[in-house]
Amino acid sequence: MTLLLSFFCVLLVFNLVGADFIYSSGQANRWLGAVNTALVVSFFWMLFTFGAVGFQIMADGSLKSMLSIIGSTAIIFIGMGYIAADTAFGISNGLKPKPSSPLQSPGVFTIYLVIPLVAIVLFAILQTTIVVKFLSARLPLVWLMCSFICFAAGQGIMFGASKKMCQGTNHRIDGAFFATLLDTAAVSCIYGFWSAITVDDSGVYEEDEYKF
Repeated sequence: MTLLLSFFCVLLVFNLVGADFIYSSGQANRWLGAVNTALVVSFFWMLFTFGAVGFQIMADGSLKSMLSIIGSTAIIFIGMGYIAADTAFGISNGLKPKPSSPLQSPGVFTIYLVIPLVAIVLFAILQTTIVVKFLSARLPLVWLMCSFICFAAGQGIMFGASKKMCQGTNHRIDGAFFATLLDTAAVSCIYGFWSAITVDDSGVYEEDEYKF
C-alpha cells in the first residue's frame, strides 16, 4: 500500500505542475501532459495489480509480488508514455493529431479513460469477492463504496461542470481542482479499506485458509 500511496503522491505533483498543459501547445507542457497521462494510466494499473495480489497468487508483500507490480507498472508507463509523446510530437506520424486540432487526440483520450475504468471495475470486483468470501467484517465494503463514490463525483465534476466553473470564476478555478480533491479522498478511502481488511480478526488470513 505504501507503494501505491507514493505513486499517487507523484501523480499529484505532476497534476499540479502540469495543470494547464491542455491550454497550451508549448513543448514543455506537451511533455508534462504525456508524462501525466502515462502516470494516470499506470496508477490505475497498479491499483488493479494490488487487487489481484489480494488473492494470494503471490505472497502479499513478498519480493516477487513487489517486483511484478513495479515491473508491469513500468511497462505500462513506458508504453503509454510513448503513445502520448508520439501523439503530442508526431514522432512516427502515425498518431499525430490533425493540424486543425493539435491538442485533441481521441485515441489517447479513449485509452486515458478506458484503462482506468476497467481497472477500477476489476479492483472493485476482486476486493468485494475477498471481503464477502473470506472476511467476517463488512466495514471494508463501506470504505470501498465511499472510495468509488468520491471518484465518480470527481469525474462527474471534471467532465460535467468544469467548463462552467472555469467560465464562472474567470478561469481562476475549474473542475480539475475539485476532481483532484475527490480523487485524494478516494485514495484515502482505499487506504481505509486496506487497513480494515488487514486488521480483520476472523482468522481467515491463515496461510492455509486464505486461498481459492
